[in-house]
Amino acid sequence: MKLQVALDLIEPTLAIDIARKLCSAGVVDIVEAGTPLIKAAGIHIVSALRVACPNAEIMADMKTMDVGALEARLAIEAGADIISVLGAAAIETIREFVNEARRLGGKALVDMIGIRDPGSRIKELLSEGLKPDYVGLHLGIDVQRSRGLTIEGLINEAVRIKNEYGLKVAIAGGINEEVAPKLRGTNIDIVIIGRAITQAKDPVASAKNLRALLGI
Repeated sequence: MKLQVALDLIEPTLAIDIARKLCSAGVVDIVEAGTPLIKAAGIHIVSALRVACPNAEIMADMKTMDVGALEARLAIEAGADIISVLGAAAIETIREFVNEARRLGGKALVDMIGIRDPGSRIKELLSEGLKPDYVGLHLGIDVQRSRGLTIEGLINEAVRIKNEYGLKVAIAGGINEEVAPKLRGTNIDIVIIGRAITQAKDPVASAKNLRALLGI
């Protein structure tokens, strides 16, 4: 299990400062340039995070919906190790994205946000010969209300997908000190945490505590 901090901020200086502190303390494994941060600061924020955190993996949350190969190339050439494409994108887009990521030595994550039945979409991707490096599952407020899905349900869904399809999984959505212990002992590959770290009074102490609660 790896801990990924989601820098869903719009101030690049603040994002880089938090990232540098977390990486210097060695309390996160993956640093994510969140979608709002990339939109606010441009793709070069990925390069800045790469410099600030030379020993961590850098994830660019592109949430690509079209021009898959181009957006994959932009992110990886900027320094990203992991990049995301939306599961709701066309099969052709996902294929170009995944293929370009691999050609350039990167890893592709298919983000299932907005997909009501991730399992069916995964079957469709696999039937097309598409096996992403990661599947991302996200528990948003709207999803909680419409599907009645709890964090426990999301954890079970992630474990099921990992075991049934042999795919690595990442999980996100309101994970904090109360939720983290519920993930301890699972075989989930990446736990993504944003506000519980970035908005904490002491982000380093918060990340360190979350790692302990996750059992990392």
